[in-house]
Order: sequence, then structure tokens, then C-alpha cells
Amino acid sequence: MKHIIAIALLCGILYSCKKVKEVRYQSTDNVYFNLITDTSKQIRSDSIVYSFALFPEKAADTVFLPVRISGSRVKTARQFKIAVVDSATTAVAGLHYKPLEDRYTMPADSGTARVPLILLNTDPELANKTVRIKFMLVATSDFKVDYTPWDSLRVIFSNRLEKPVWWNVWIGELGLYSRVKHELFIRVSGTTELPATNSDATTTPRVLYYTRRFRAFLSDPLLWVQNNPDAGYTVTPTTNGNYFFYSITNPEKKYLLELNPADNRYYFRDEDGNRIVV
Repeated sequence: MKHIIAIALLCGILYSCKKVKEVRYQSTDNVYFNLITDTSKQIRSDSIVYSFALFPEKAADTVFLPVRISGSRVKTARQFKIAVVDSATTAVAGLHYKPLEDRYTMPADSGTARVPLILLNTDPELANKTVRIKFMLVATSDFKVDYTPWDSLRVIFSNRLEKPVWWNVWIGELGLYSRVKHELFIRVSGTTELPATNSDATTTPRVLYYTRRFRAFLSDPLLWVQNNPDAGYTVTPTTNGNYFFYSITNPEKKYLLELNPADNRYYFRDEDGNRIVV
């Protein structure tokens, strides 16, 4: 990511991923969106997903729209154009993002360009809703747009967490997704994301370290806080035998821990009121 993000944090239920097919040379040069989420397997996506919830200190951030040519590189700069598809867009220009330029330049002797898109975190409603922008490449005198499977790209963003692609990959370790579970995972696991593929066996031990740390936390949050004093979290009792779990640096954001008399264990609840388990 890290602070400027040019990757898709996720292509789960919100968008599709497909194996990259070779874009063959045509007599007229073309441009297409080339968003690769897994370079080892050349998996291409049609969406970028972003959440300001990962960076609460940011009022704005930049993602990049990757554009690639199908054809020949030339010695002169060329122009391409990206338009907003209004019928498939819910974000408002000026409120949620800075409008794009009328045209962009494909540099001389280059086959790729990265178009910056500035997202804005000024609308308080982004904490309650997700907005999206659909972009479409438009033909110019320099480039055609004949490769229709990849002539459009979506940017989906909010100030809340969105389900990332890696959650489905590691669902056996994480359980069903919820936003509250995702928030807790980020706070206690030691990472903000997991690999988007499990094809590389060398990543599994690292993933298991994070997921088992998270599972241990959910199994007994009170014991986890006691055993991890340097993590920066604490619990305080309520008047009815439950607890609040929160960061000592951000006590305004509290998570209620409710006692279940049936098994004498404490559980968090997600945004739908369901107990959070793995």
C-alpha cells in the first residue's frame, strides 16, 4: 500500500479477478487498464478498493489507475483519455475525489502510465456508506480502445473497512467476515493485511502467526490483554458484568465484551449483532 496505494486491497465479493490473457498487437495501438493483483500468477482485477479507516489521520490519499498500451512504443508522447461513467458512479466529484484531467500523456518510449486519482476524506457519510467511481477509457487520435474486457476500472472506497480479497483466501483461519471482526483483526493480529494467495507455501507460517494470534484473542480477550501489556489495549468493567475493550490511546472507540452464561465466555458482537467467532 503503504501510504500511496496502487494495488487492489481486495477483489473479493465486490469485484472480479481473472487470469491475464495476452493482449495481442493490432494494427492500431490501443490502451487498456492493467490492474494486476497477483504478479506471480498474473491475476488482473477490474477494481481498486480503498478505505480511509486504515489511515484515520488522512484527509486525502492517492490511488493510481494503471494504463498500458497494446501496440508499439514510439519516440513521441501520446495522449489518452479517461471518462467517468456517470450511470455507474455514486461518488461526487469535488466532495469525494478530485476530477481527472481532460487528457493524460503516455510518455515517449513507454508502454505504461499511472494516472493519479486523489480521494477525499471530507464527507462524514463515508463512515456509513461506500461510494464508487467507474472509469472508462475513451478513444483518441493516438489510441483506440478496442480491448473491451479491460476498458473500464472501478474505484470503490469509504471511511469504513471493506472485505479484502485475502479474507476469502484465509477464511478457514478467520471465519465469516464482518467489519467489526476486521477492525479487531487489524488491532490485535500485528498486521493490516494477509497475502492475496495461498499458492506460496513460504507465506503460510507468517499467516498462521497472525491468524492464531487473532484467534487466541477472540478465545479469551481478557487473558489476551493480561498477557500482552505492551500491545496498548485495556479492558474496563461495566455495571452489568460485561467489559469494554479499547486502545489506551483512543478510549473513545470501545468494543463491548458480553458474557455468555451458557459457556461462561466473553464475546464481541459485529455490526449485525452476531457474536464474533472463528
